[in-house]
Amino acid sequence: MFTLATDNGKFLRVRRGASQSEVEAQLLRPVYNVFAGAIVERGEKLFVYTAKPLENYKTIAKKFGASEEELKAVNFSRPVYPTCKIYVPCKNAGGGI
Repeated sequence: MFTLATDNGKFLRVRRGASQSEVEAQLLRPVYNVFAGAIVERGEKLFVYTAKPLENYKTIAKKFGASEEELKAVNFSRPVYPTCKIYVPCKNAGGGI
């Protein structure tokens, strides 16, 4: 039998009944395919940006000095539409807006 020892500052164990949006809000980054009991690495610090009309990954990346590919990877290439939440790395955004 194995015991998993985790650093509480680096990992998060998903609680039973937690929704994907609750996990994303706690981690401040998108997650994919989470389930109760899963251990998710916190990763780099991100902030949430709300897309405006006519914005896409290219315009948002240019606005914050990130690459388009990096934004797509962080957001799992989800479609961009007005009012959608896009995660942007803090290192490129100067710590937020």
